[in-house]
Amino acid sequence: MRISERGSVSTQTTKHINWRGTLLASSAFAVLSALTPALAQDNDSGQSEDELTQDVILVQGIRGSLQSALDQKRNADSLTEVIEAIDIGKLPDQNLAEVLENITGVQITRTAGIGTGVQIRGTNANRTEINGVSTVGSGSGRTGINFEDVSAAIISSLEVIKAPQANTIEGSVGGTINLKTIRPLELDGWVASARVQGEHSDLSNSVSPRFSGTLGNNWSTGIGNIGLVGSFSYTEQEATSFRPRVDRDNVAISPVADINGPFLGIQFLNQDLDNFEFETLNFAGTAEWEPNDNFKLFFDVVINDQEQRQASSRVQGSGVSSVIDFTLPDSFETIDFGSLDGVELGSIPAALTGTIQPILAVDDDDPNLRFSSDTNSRFTDSQIYRLGTDFNFGRVSGRLEGSISQSDTVTPSLNTTLNFINPNPLTPLDGSSNDNSVPFIFDLTDGDLTFGIDFASPFAPTVEDLLNPANLLLDAVQVGSNETENEEEAIRFDVSYDLVDHAFGFNNILTSVDAGYRYNNTSSTFSDIDTNFGTGSIDSSPSALLFEELLIQGPDNFDEADGRELAVRNFLLIDPDLAIDDFDNTLALLQAALLTTPNMVVLGDLEENASAFFDIEEETNAVYAQANFEFGIVRGNFGLRYVNTDITSFGNTVIGGVATPVVTESGY
Repeated sequence: MRISERGSVSTQTTKHINWRGTLLASSAFAVLSALTPALAQDNDSGQSEDELTQDVILVQGIRGSLQSALDQKRNADSLTEVIEAIDIGKLPDQNLAEVLENITGVQITRTAGIGTGVQIRGTNANRTEINGVSTVGSGSGRTGINFEDVSAAIISSLEVIKAPQANTIEGSVGGTINLKTIRPLELDGWVASARVQGEHSDLSNSVSPRFSGTLGNNWSTGIGNIGLVGSFSYTEQEATSFRPRVDRDNVAISPVADINGPFLGIQFLNQDLDNFEFETLNFAGTAEWEPNDNFKLFFDVVINDQEQRQASSRVQGSGVSSVIDFTLPDSFETIDFGSLDGVELGSIPAALTGTIQPILAVDDDDPNLRFSSDTNSRFTDSQIYRLGTDFNFGRVSGRLEGSISQSDTVTPSLNTTLNFINPNPLTPLDGSSNDNSVPFIFDLTDGDLTFGIDFASPFAPTVEDLLNPANLLLDAVQVGSNETENEEEAIRFDVSYDLVDHAFGFNNILTSVDAGYRYNNTSSTFSDIDTNFGTGSIDSSPSALLFEELLIQGPDNFDEADGRELAVRNFLLIDPDLAIDDFDNTLALLQAALLTTPNMVVLGDLEENASAFFDIEEETNAVYAQANFEFGIVRGNFGLRYVNTDITSFGNTVIGGVATPVVTESGY
């Protein structure tokens, strides 16, 4: 459950004073009713119309934004959906992916409950633009900027173009998403908006703040109209999700089972708690200069700084499959596989409740218990710069602009696994394996995936044993710091000729003819930088006492999502937050601990994987011509587009540890 507390103030100071906000209908009518008699009385007293306007309070709600969006959709020449903000910084949702979910034909994917991906008509292959400028993503994909990297507070409206036209930049399958920021010359005067919000999450036990604001105005000067506007947003968000997993997909045949044949036994247990923290800083600014009615110069800048941190924990009950044929559950349920093409697939009993015990005659060191921390994070800095001009001379109008989109991403990770060594084992340990016998109990009644340690077993460890660093060994370390650099340079020229009331308009059926040129140079560079280590035996695994300062107690609130009784609530793991914030020191302590083992195993330095490196450059030139028509209630267009693309790919071929550069060129 999340409770969101919001408060906002948005003012505009012009010749009128406008308070913009969303009010209940009864409140709005009450304000208008109170104002009407006063205005009528002032008018009878002889006040001028100009003086009356000084006292007008204009209340604008959601109806105006809905009407504006509807007008844009009606006037569009293709299948287009539009959502406009109710007011400055007030789109329907805080997250852009969740805003787009309101549109028919758009689906989203979520990470820990937060909207992170958008599909149009079932595909992820879509373009994302800001003010018509291509964005570049944080990875190797071509879909553009990540939606969690942009706060909805700096976006005034967005449109989804589902049907491409001749003037639509290629690169999408489902559609094109265009995010629009505020244009200062469209303002009525001063705009000053500020919002402070807080979101409380019970599962994360945290309060995440959000701050956003907008300031802008335009002025009439001796050199023409000048407008400036800037919007900023700072957002923190934390999302926690519980993901228990019980694998029951292996057929067991127990010699002691009396259930008329085989059954599905427990194969693997996993208690996963995912915690994601998002910290997003956005700025969008625009300067416009209009020296006369025929010419306008504009400059846009959009800056995004995203830190996405993962501090997750996993409790694994592995080695269960080693004793699956000799572990009889206490109760079963029947799984019916239904039918396929009219053929009945039958049914099979499956484990429902019971315990999983170590068995001396089968495997003296399974099942076993491990604790992992995952810190797969992403730090992305991206910028968009656009400089251009709009012109209008008689029937000819157009736009010329150049833009640069950049994105630099680092994905640091330091994932570790600790092996729990049960001080009450089934048999003495010989050091050849890092497994140890730990009994489990499970209950899958009503679809609940609940399990824990069977403390009633004579082989079970105590809570004190589980929280003792002396009973933990370093089992595995995975370290990475991949780097991705994406950039696009673009030039765009569009010109339109108005044919309304023109001889070539064929009685105004043809409304205009458009033509243009596009140049795009896109590059993407990826470096795979990592190292990893796995012990496999106690002799090669250092004791957690050697890096005890890195340990913390794992989350004990796994029951808060569903009230479960069975869970692993007492365990230690390497602090994931410390692994992110003090990456170098954490890695150094683990390296030092490994050097104390008899085998002197060394965790290698971070190195670039030459075979995974690539650098791709794509240059595209395109021209188009398009005619627009309108006849009664029918409106549309037809056109042609010619595209030429050249691609140059750089990579490496690794043979015998020697990397040889490979260059491939192609075009279409």
